[in-house]
Amino acid sequence: GSGGTPGAPLSLTPLPQKDGNGKLGLVEFNVLWNRIRNYLSIFRKFDLDKSGSISAYELRLALEAAGYRLNKRLHELLITRYAEPDLALDFDSFVCCLVRLETMF
Repeated sequence: GSGGTPGAPLSLTPLPQKDGNGKLGLVEFNVLWNRIRNYLSIFRKFDLDKSGSISAYELRLALEAAGYRLNKRLHELLITRYAEPDLALDFDSFVCCLVRLETMF
């Protein structure tokens, strides 16, 4: 997806670090794993045609399901930043988008 550099590791900045050692312990991994599973279930629910990507409209519904009610301008900014030229987002871009929103709110 266009959410980051292809092949670059996913930056999950807002992960809670218990001891601050920069390593992902079992507790942090469990939090991350549950978060990604939740994102995947939301993504699958709104990937209505099962294409492996969601449209700009489906993104708005998915973000609302994740608890984010965004104004039109912010939604458009996210589409500009994370969507492909056809305005669709794959799962990787969707995760990057949600992680970014978590750091904002």
